[in-house]
Amino acid sequence: MEEYYVISIVTVTKRTGWEEIAEESLLKQTYKDFEYIVVTEEPLHFTKLSPKVVQAPKKTRISNLNASNNEALKHCNGEYVIFYQDFIVLEPDTIEKLVALATPDTLVTTLTRNPEGDEEDPRYLWVDGPRPCLPGEWEENVGLVSMKVLKELGGYDEEYDNAWAWNNVNVAERAEMLGCKFILDESNRPQLIHHKKEPELNPSLPLNGDFHAQRMADIRAGK
Repeated sequence: MEEYYVISIVTVTKRTGWEEIAEESLLKQTYKDFEYIVVTEEPLHFTKLSPKVVQAPKKTRISNLNASNNEALKHCNGEYVIFYQDFIVLEPDTIEKLVALATPDTLVTTLTRNPEGDEEDPRYLWVDGPRPCLPGEWEENVGLVSMKVLKELGGYDEEYDNAWAWNNVNVAERAEMLGCKFILDESNRPQLIHHKKEPELNPSLPLNGDFHAQRMADIRAGK
């Protein structure tokens, strides 16, 4: 009989050098009932964990993030998915805190700490605990959503791979239309590790801001 996992943790990446950070973080978690799925464009090296490593789909657009997120979801067995991006150190109770706030119709996110010297996350309201948040505040760098909601949404909109960013807001705003609620736990503070981000590597990369606004307007208009 196939083992059942309550939580599926997903990392989508096209980089290397973060694997040990993720291994150390996940091995220290107080919440143990999870599977770990990695979708990658590059060969990776794990020595302490044995995640399910999946080759990213063939890249057909500027980005491959949303297509890779959808590929990851095909391999998830859990009733909840936790997105865990690369180059992030988790506190030992990160997963436990996310799961404690989970309901099938609630999207939960964390308040990540920026690298040393960077400004504080603008979402910080000094609540220092769980608080309701706007859909646009739901970040998937370390965030939880039920598989029930993701299936009802049909996963990620791969048209967002024609540019960069806003894919998390698309998921959250569509989830809001299903009646979902949102929680940001300001006490749950994973640490971001400095690395070159996509806009730094490719300054000419277009952003999805205008496309997202039109996409959501079309959805709300029934198109």
